[in-house]
Amino acid sequence: MSILIIEHSKLTGSDRLGERLREDGHRLQVVRVHLGEQLPTDLDEIDGVITCGGPQDPTCNEPWIEQELHLLRSANALELPIFGLCLGSQLIARALGGELTKCDSPEMGWYAVDLTPVGRADFILSGQPWSGPQFHWHQWQVSTLPEGATLLASSERCNVQAWMQGTNTYAVQFHPECTAARMESWIKDDASDLERAGISASTIREDIEKNFEDYERLTIRLFDMISQLLMPMHNRLIRQRM
Repeated sequence: MSILIIEHSKLTGSDRLGERLREDGHRLQVVRVHLGEQLPTDLDEIDGVITCGGPQDPTCNEPWIEQELHLLRSANALELPIFGLCLGSQLIARALGGELTKCDSPEMGWYAVDLTPVGRADFILSGQPWSGPQFHWHQWQVSTLPEGATLLASSERCNVQAWMQGTNTYAVQFHPECTAARMESWIKDDASDLERAGISASTIREDIEKNFEDYERLTIRLFDMISQLLMPMHNRLIRQRM
């Protein structure tokens, strides 16, 4: 049994979250759909799904997206733990009947995220500040949550920053998984997009220097909650005996 990690780009992955899961003894199955690798046709050997970020238009209908949407719907129906990062959040929302739109203004860099009253009490977000900076890199957003979903966090530019459906499906629009090197790679790769949006690369770099120590400490807490409560090892051992 393993946690399925769906990657959409060579510049996006589970990064520090994946490293934390491995440290806790989780087995990861990484599928790089942007390279043509095929998603599993069933979930018999999967006991959790993490769908990562990526540069793709989340409303497109490329073959791999249709396959991923089907897998996410199936995992949700089976009540397997699911966690989405940025594009992953958007694809989970789309798979479950939510709506997506392009942002009026892109969030690229550091922006404050505020937990809702429900988010403040949620076990996955336990230990997170009620309001504080998060690292973002997106031009699309979830505009309407799927039926039955609950909003957990918002920002000034993007209402849906974190959400859940039931107790097994969670998603965040921001990026808790990054290393400082990953952030720098996005700055360099999207230099023209930053310029068009009037966003200063030097300001983002200054904010990385200022925020990264706290960001690393707080996101490790989030990874602990994902590893130990959302996708706990003992659930895997129970399923293996069944």
